[in-house]
Amino acid sequence: MRYMLVSAVSFSLMGLFVRGLRSLPSMEIVMFRAGISLVISASVLLYARKSLVGKNKLLLFLRGLFGFVALSAYFYSIHELPLAEAVPVQYTSPLFTALLAPLILGEKNQGREWLASLVAFSGVAVIARPDTLSAVVPVLIGLCGAFGSGVAYNLVRKLGMEGEDPYTIVMYFPLVALLLGTPFAVQDWRSPMGWEWAGLLAVGVTTQVGQVALTKGLRLERAARASVVNYLVIALSTVYSLVLGEELGLHSFIGMGLIVLGIALLGGWRT
Repeated sequence: MRYMLVSAVSFSLMGLFVRGLRSLPSMEIVMFRAGISLVISASVLLYARKSLVGKNKLLLFLRGLFGFVALSAYFYSIHELPLAEAVPVQYTSPLFTALLAPLILGEKNQGREWLASLVAFSGVAVIARPDTLSAVVPVLIGLCGAFGSGVAYNLVRKLGMEGEDPYTIVMYFPLVALLLGTPFAVQDWRSPMGWEWAGLLAVGVTTQVGQVALTKGLRLERAARASVVNYLVIALSTVYSLVLGEELGLHSFIGMGLIVLGIALLGGWRT
């Protein structure tokens, strides 16, 4: 599980850096993140004299497509919500991973996965505060991102089981994201200044480390069990939010608690 722990820490730092770049449009950050990761992945593959194309091009493209949807939605929700709220919504993805695993991987689920999902998604509803539209929309978009991550995680594991190189799998994600995200980023472009360049580089590097660790981890663990470790990101992000002085009401902590409980229950059943 060490790869999943490295992935969790890296992705928590990525969220912190993205939150610090709220002055930039979210799609612009997606574009820079994809560009940095693409250069790193392609360089590693070329240095190792491995194929840039891969074997199963359709699955690799779909992994990149759903990853792009997930990343775009996640960055948007981080822009619009406190970090401690945006991250738990995104990290309902292990539930989507588990519920989709029978369809994509043929891994059997028990009926109790639905109970774990009900507990966690009730936490999402608490965070969304249905009486406040400004919170509901970012939460729903974030939930769409979690669904995209669930699909992507299953595809990563499937590709790994078929023998695709981890860096090839990782490379397709930023490749597709860069192709699809650049037109949106150009429409609302604002040139980064000063420290923002360092922030964008940090987003790209931490994401790359997280993606490689995640890809390797998913090759060694069943998809539902491996992705459960990601809920550690919720605890780290809550600490970051408190340090940043973001306002967190009682509903935030109740919602986070329910999400963590649901994911923890899922992990217990999957052990």
